[in-house]
Order: sequence, then C-alpha cells, then structure tokens
Amino acid sequence: MKKYNTVSLAMAFFFLLMTAFVIWVNYNKPRILVLHSYSNDYIWTREVNTGLDRILEGQSWFSLRYHYMKTKLFKDKDSLRRASIAARHAIEKNRPDVLIAIDDYAQKLAAKYYVDHPDINIVFAGVNGSIEPYGYDKANNVTGILERKQVHALKEVILLISRNSGEKLGRKDRKIRALFLTDPALSGKRDSDYINSFDWEPIDYRGTIFADNYEEWKKCVLEIQERADFLLVSGYRKLPYSEKNSKFVPPETLMEWTEANSPIPIIGMNFFNTNDGAMLSVGVSPYEQGEVAARMALEILSKKKRTRDIPVQTSQQYVISLRKSALKRRDLKVPKIFEAFARATNNYFD
Repeated sequence: MKKYNTVSLAMAFFFLLMTAFVIWVNYNKPRILVLHSYSNDYIWTREVNTGLDRILEGQSWFSLRYHYMKTKLFKDKDSLRRASIAARHAIEKNRPDVLIAIDDYAQKLAAKYYVDHPDINIVFAGVNGSIEPYGYDKANNVTGILERKQVHALKEVILLISRNSGEKLGRKDRKIRALFLTDPALSGKRDSDYINSFDWEPIDYRGTIFADNYEEWKKCVLEIQERADFLLVSGYRKLPYSEKNSKFVPPETLMEWTEANSPIPIIGMNFFNTNDGAMLSVGVSPYEQGEVAARMALEILSKKKRTRDIPVQTSQQYVISLRKSALKRRDLKVPKIFEAFARATNNYFD
C-alpha cells in the first residue's frame, strides 16, 4: 500500500509539474492582438481576417486574440469613448508583443496611446489618411501598410467603359466627368483628401459631396446628371435616415436604391460596394492588408527584427467586383478580363 501511495504521489507530482509547464509555456508565448475598428460581420473586416489567416493560420508557437470595436454601429462621442476604453482594456489585459491595429478608429481611439511603449510593437493596416496624427511617423515601435484607393485603376476603368460605351455617356466634345459622394465619417473624409489630390487627367473630376443623411443622399443622386457622367461611392454605412431619425440606413437598402435611381453609372471604391448593389467596384484588396500586416508581425516575433527597421508599405493590389444585372440594365460593356477576375475572387454577382 505504501508503495502504491508513493507511485500515486509521484504520478500526481508529475501531472502537476506538466500542467504547470504547459501553463508557463502558454503564458510566455509571444502574443498577437488583432484590434479591429469594425465588427466581425462587416465584409471588409472578414476579408482582412482572411488575409491574416493565410499567413498566421496553423501556427501554435504564438497566442492570437481578436478584439472588435464595432465603430460602424454608432457615431456619438460617448459610444466612441466607451469603445476606446474597452479597446485599451483589451490591450492591457492581453499584453501583446505585437498589436495589429486595423483601420483608422483602431489607431485614433487605442493604438496611438502605445506609441514607443517598451513592450508593445504596433503594426497598422487600413489607414486611409496620414499616420502623423497618431504619432507613428516618429515612433520607434510602429510600422504597417497604408490603405490608398486605387485611383489609377479606377481612372483606367472609367476610360475603358467610356470608350466601349460611346455616346451613351454624354457628348463627345467634352471630358468625361466624375464626382465622389460619401457620408461624413472619418474614412470618407480621409478618402476624399486623397482622391481630390490625384491627377485625374483626362477625366474632369468634380470633387466630393458629403451627404449628412439619407434624404440628402437621395437628393444628390437624383440631381447628379447635371454635374457628372460617373458617380463614385465608397462609404455610406454611417448615414442616418434623416435629421430627425438617427438610425443608420442598411447599406444594401441605400445602394440598391442608388443603383436603381441614379441617372448615371455608379462605380464603387470598395470591393464590397458591388455586394451591396452597385454596378462595378474597384477596391483596395483587404487580403493584401491582412497578409502584409501578418508578415510584419512574424518578422518582429520570429526574426526579432526591430519594428522601426521594417518599412511602411502602401497598398498595391485591388479587387474588381461586378453586378451583371446592373451592367445589363445600363447597357454598358466591360472587358472580359474584368468578369474573369471578379469570378475568380467570388466578387461576381447576378
């Protein structure tokens, strides 16, 4: 019996020792926290995660956690303040070696408070504007990938459609006109600054209109033909119904109405605009944003590379999405390669 007790004690001790070792190993694993500005049911966020998964999936030597700030669901200051507090609490709780912060609100409300933190490296993605407001330009612990609308590709698409469609798009004795319509959210303002600074020649770019609510949006769309031949859209997920009704319009409702009622063709600048109902979109690749951020995180963790020595990148890839019914209704032609690309990336809709 005594021998049995000794063996039992030895086995119990070994089990406790192994348990303690496993806990210690897991506790001391390198940690990555992905901080998303939006919610995980937002298509952009889901596809950025797809890009992250392509690089990070199946690796067990580090701990990976996610936090979603869900800032598309509100715009009042109190809600944003609470989202900021919750995000910073998640950072303090998880103590990440690398914080991957996606889109501008993640930087503005949380990540910027960890500039030059001795134990946290920041990798940003999906930043529409400048990194200077967050202090990233002078930080020693920050790198990332900027999100820049693929305006070169967008211009080429407009010119291609114009040539293929001839007189359907207006007179031949003037330039093709394009105008950008967006909500006044942070990402829309950042997009506007970048798009407005681009050299659109030979297209006559007519600037940006900010619609504060759905009623204003509808009015702008119905009157747009006097000002443009193409309507560019990007952000509209934080657009309330009216001044008196602060509830946000569902994006599918807004874009389906816009596509059905716009007197001119609509081109989205996010790949998911077509998923909402738009005719055609040329959008930044969310997969690239996730993949590049993930590779940077691994460089920091596995290669022990200093964050400041990893150059900031700018988005280079884009995704084309098409909606067949909308193109057919407007009797517009697009190159066959566009359809092939859209089908290959599951961004072709009937």
